[in-house]
Amino acid sequence: MGWIQELYETYENSRELVGLVDDTGNVLLPIGHSTQNAQVEVAIDLDGEFQEAGKIEDKSKAVTIIPVTENSGARSSGIAPHPLCDKLCYVAGDFADHSDKKKAAEYYEAYIEQLARWCETENCHRYVTAVYQYLRKKTLIDDLVEEGILSLDENGFVQDKNRIQQISPSEYFIRFRIQDFNAPLGGELWNNKEVYECYVNYYLSTLKKREIDYVTGEILPCTDKHPAKIRNSADKAKLISANDETGFTYRGRFKKKEEALSIGYAQSQEAHNVLRWLLQRQGYRKFGTAIVAWNVEGRKVPDFLSDTEEVAGVIPGDIGYSYAVELRKAILGLYGNLNNHNSHMVIMAMDAATKGRLSITYYQSTSGSDFLERLAFWHTSCAWKIAYKKDNMDKYFVFIGAPRPEDMVLAAYGAERNGNVSVDDKLMKASIERLLPCILDKHPLPRDMVRAAVANASRPLAYNRANRRKYLEITCAMISKQHIDESQDEKEEAKLALEKDNKKGDYLYGRLLAVAHAMEAITFAPGENRETNATRYTNMFAKRPFKTWQIIWEKTLPYKRKLTIGQRIYFDQLLSEIEGMFPDEASRHLSRLDGDYIHGYYHQLQEIYQKNKNAKGEE
Repeated sequence: MGWIQELYETYENSRELVGLVDDTGNVLLPIGHSTQNAQVEVAIDLDGEFQEAGKIEDKSKAVTIIPVTENSGARSSGIAPHPLCDKLCYVAGDFADHSDKKKAAEYYEAYIEQLARWCETENCHRYVTAVYQYLRKKTLIDDLVEEGILSLDENGFVQDKNRIQQISPSEYFIRFRIQDFNAPLGGELWNNKEVYECYVNYYLSTLKKREIDYVTGEILPCTDKHPAKIRNSADKAKLISANDETGFTYRGRFKKKEEALSIGYAQSQEAHNVLRWLLQRQGYRKFGTAIVAWNVEGRKVPDFLSDTEEVAGVIPGDIGYSYAVELRKAILGLYGNLNNHNSHMVIMAMDAATKGRLSITYYQSTSGSDFLERLAFWHTSCAWKIAYKKDNMDKYFVFIGAPRPEDMVLAAYGAERNGNVSVDDKLMKASIERLLPCILDKHPLPRDMVRAAVANASRPLAYNRANRRKYLEITCAMISKQHIDESQDEKEEAKLALEKDNKKGDYLYGRLLAVAHAMEAITFAPGENRETNATRYTNMFAKRPFKTWQIIWEKTLPYKRKLTIGQRIYFDQLLSEIEGMFPDEASRHLSRLDGDYIHGYYHQLQEIYQKNKNAKGEE
């Protein structure tokens, strides 16, 4: 099944949600409808008599569901009126008397003729008829002037001042409400399901062009004008378009565009509307890219671009058993309704190379059980002890799991400015797209990304202390993921504790660096925030470990004298143990260190601090 069939099926499974606005203002649109921000609301009664009008200053209350035609839904220029709510120049019959705009009268004439055809149908909703009866009186401008919403200059023209939502008066979008004792629910036409259904039935009856619909395989009213506004209300890019009949969009392969693709009007509307709804509800829309995962049956799905704590809750950082088992149990516990082969998952990523064209950069259709299994593998193979997040009490807490992909990109390519780590939007977008197959297809992490993260972690002075710790932990998670990828053993788990039998030179040098850092830092007075020599020399140490270690050790000796006898004995024994683990002289004379030294540094430092904490507790 293709992406448009998947979306069409999703819409059919979600029909009970059509037209319902959620707490965030997101709505699954009916067929033949779109959304628009209104600036003015006009109230009339059922007889078409003006009651009142008001400004809509709050943008959160301005989103209005409106009926559209094929032409008006895709309009960019020319005269193409919406069927009911529209701009002032369309709905005001007296606009031509108060404006010097060219063809001002033609806008209203096209609008009112179209509305009249709808009202002439047998089952037209009485609210729509009331709007028609009011607007054909051509008094809207005068009514809005009386209400103080518009003002006229000495020539009687609408003045472009007193903007609403930064929109000039001549461009105000007008919506209508029925204010009548016989109109329930406030008479809001944009929130009335009966009005939606009335328009859908009317408009579908006007479509005469019939072709084979590639979605259902039936002969249906088809369209070659497909919706925009997919990623947001200002998005002009389309997934399907063929408006270049003179160029080489399809010439040489097909005689006419219908031979390339033919989609039913209703099916196209349903697919695009549900995609827009899914993106707003659960999609990732940042840096110009749009990514969404959904279940065709409408079941809850995890946000696969979040960290483990957001996906599965807190997996404690001090568990004494397999974290992988607990993590998988947590994910299946929350999303167990997806864990069967009948549950259908779709993942889709989109990007726009130009303002008018939207391309699908990633697409996968899979069973819910496969999706959960791959997600669980990502979170277990990329897991580390994460301690950079805060709870509601503004205190740091520890959990075991994978960091967010966005944070991985920051760890690899980010630069700190004024305490914030950021990267160029284009680089972030490209890197997130590179990580999608790692999460969803079990591909290994890009080696260059891991190398870049190790290089950044080797420059601790480039970060403040909070960021330094955060991106050290993320880099450790990326290194651990790389090891598991290389082992090709999906059952292997990350080594979260000190590897006392690891004799690799890179790992041992990392442990030595941690000892030097701890020996100096432990002698600092409370509130003393200067950097240790181990921290200052880390970058050089990663490039020339043998020579730089001699420098770090000499500079650490004065601080060794400040230690207590017990501390001195502990560090001497620890150094002797690490030094004795180098298997040969070649393992000491390394040209440079790989990412394993980051693991050795982290593990040894955690071991020292834990022993220090336990010792203080005994005292």
